[in-house]
Amino acid sequence: MQLVIDIKNESLANKIIKILEAFKDDGVKVVNYNKEKKESVQNWREIGMNTHSANRDDDEYLYDAAWEFYNEKHFN
Repeated sequence: MQLVIDIKNESLANKIIKILEAFKDDGVKVVNYNKEKKESVQNWREIGMNTHSANRDDDEYLYDAAWEFYNEKHFN
Protein backbone atom coordinates (compact mmCIF):
# COMPACT_ATOMS: atom_id res chain seq x y z
CA MET A 1 0.00 0.00 0.00
CA GLN A 2 1.23 3.49 -0.77
CA LEU A 3 0.31 6.62 1.10
CA VAL A 4 0.98 10.09 -0.32
CA ILE A 5 0.91 13.05 2.03
CA ASP A 6 1.31 16.65 0.88
CA ILE A 7 2.78 18.73 3.72
CA LYS A 8 3.58 22.39 3.10
CA ASN A 9 5.39 22.97 6.40
CA GLU A 10 8.87 21.43 6.06
CA SER A 11 9.43 21.31 9.81
CA LEU A 12 6.22 19.34 10.32
CA ALA A 13 7.11 17.07 7.41
CA ASN A 14 10.46 16.24 9.01
CA LYS A 15 8.74 15.34 12.27
CA ILE A 16 6.26 13.05 10.52
CA ILE A 17 9.08 11.41 8.57
CA LYS A 18 10.93 10.67 11.82
CA ILE A 19 7.77 9.10 13.27
CA LEU A 20 7.28 6.93 10.18
CA GLU A 21 10.94 5.85 10.17
CA ALA A 22 10.28 4.25 13.57
CA PHE A 23 8.29 1.63 11.63
CA LYS A 24 11.14 0.86 9.20
CA ASP A 25 11.67 -2.61 10.70
CA ASP A 26 7.99 -3.37 10.06
CA GLY A 27 8.41 -2.71 6.34
CA VAL A 28 7.58 0.99 6.12
CA LYS A 29 9.67 2.77 3.51
CA VAL A 30 9.66 6.58 3.41
CA VAL A 31 10.30 8.04 -0.04
CA ASN A 32 10.85 11.76 -0.45
CA TYR A 33 8.90 12.31 -3.68
CA ASN A 34 10.27 15.81 -4.31
CA LYS A 35 13.85 14.59 -4.03
CA GLU A 36 13.17 11.54 -6.23
CA LYS A 37 11.41 13.70 -8.81
CA LYS A 38 14.28 16.21 -9.00
CA GLU A 39 16.85 13.42 -9.40
CA SER A 40 14.73 11.78 -12.10
CA VAL A 41 14.40 15.02 -14.06
CA GLN A 42 18.13 15.62 -13.74
CA ASN A 43 18.88 12.11 -15.03
CA TRP A 44 16.65 12.63 -18.07
CA ARG A 45 18.33 15.97 -18.77
CA GLU A 46 21.73 14.31 -18.72
CA ILE A 47 20.55 11.57 -21.06
CA GLY A 48 19.03 14.10 -23.45
CA MET A 49 22.03 16.38 -23.44
CA ASN A 50 24.48 13.52 -23.97
CA THR A 51 22.89 12.32 -27.19
CA HIS A 52 24.65 13.16 -30.40
CA SER A 53 21.52 13.57 -32.47
CA ALA A 54 22.49 17.14 -33.36
CA ASN A 55 25.51 15.73 -35.21
CA ARG A 56 23.42 13.17 -37.09
CA ASP A 57 22.83 13.68 -40.79
CA ASP A 58 19.13 12.89 -41.24
CA ASP A 59 19.45 12.80 -45.05
CA GLU A 60 22.10 10.11 -44.86
CA TYR A 61 19.83 7.92 -42.71
CA LEU A 62 16.90 8.62 -45.02
CA TYR A 63 18.89 7.60 -48.12
CA ASP A 64 20.15 4.45 -46.42
CA ALA A 65 16.63 3.50 -45.34
CA ALA A 66 15.22 4.18 -48.82
CA TRP A 67 17.99 2.14 -50.47
CA GLU A 68 17.33 -0.77 -48.12
CA PHE A 69 13.57 -0.58 -48.72
CA TYR A 70 13.82 -0.50 -52.53
CA ASN A 71 16.55 -3.13 -52.56
CA GLU A 72 14.36 -5.55 -50.59
CA LYS A 73 11.26 -4.66 -52.62
CA HIS A 74 12.74 -5.14 -56.08
CA PHE A 75 15.48 -7.71 -55.61
CA ASN A 76 13.98 -10.20 -53.18
